[in-house]
This record gives sequence, C-alpha cells and structure tokens, in this order.
Amino acid sequence: MHNRKRIEIVVERVRAEEVTSLLDRLGATGWTILPVLAGRGHQGVRQGGDLSGVLDNVVILCITSEAVTARVMEASDDLLGARPAIVSITDCTVLRADHF
Repeated sequence: MHNRKRIEIVVERVRAEEVTSLLDRLGATGWTILPVLAGRGHQGVRQGGDLSGVLDNVVILCITSEAVTARVMEASDDLLGARPAIVSITDCTVLRADHF
C-alpha cells in the first residue's frame, strides 16, 4: 500500500481540456473526467444536460504524488483564476505505486 494524494477539480466542461493540459504539464501521470449531473452551491442549483452543454460541469480526478500535488497547489492561479472551480485534495492509498 502506498500513500498518494487525490485531487478533485470541478470545472465547467468547456475548461476541462485547459485543466487536464495543466495537470499534464505539472507531471500528473493520468486523470479521469466524469460528468456532473447536478449540484448546488454558491450560485444555487445547477443542472447539466442542456443541448449545448455550455453550462455543464465535470469532475476531474487525479491521483498523484506529494510533489505533483505541491506543483498543482503552486499553480492555483492558473487553475482557478477568476473562473468558477472547486478544488479539493485528500489523502488516499493505492495498491500499485508505479501507476501514480
């Protein structure tokens, strides 16, 4: 068992490629994008699924080393800027260290 960090980023779908490119540049070895069906926060209830997809959100999951996590935290201005995003970082345990 190996200790890693799990980064979860909720962003508008139109920003997903920008965020994953940043994760790649910072040394992440992989990530997963999941659709957000609905949620509620500061801006009230938000439903996805409109035909254009412009208002849809996604969750980007990334499991990384402490070093990559530190680089992501240092790049928070690039990650967040003035645009809406939610970023959480938690401890996790993985079975295969060579994958992360």
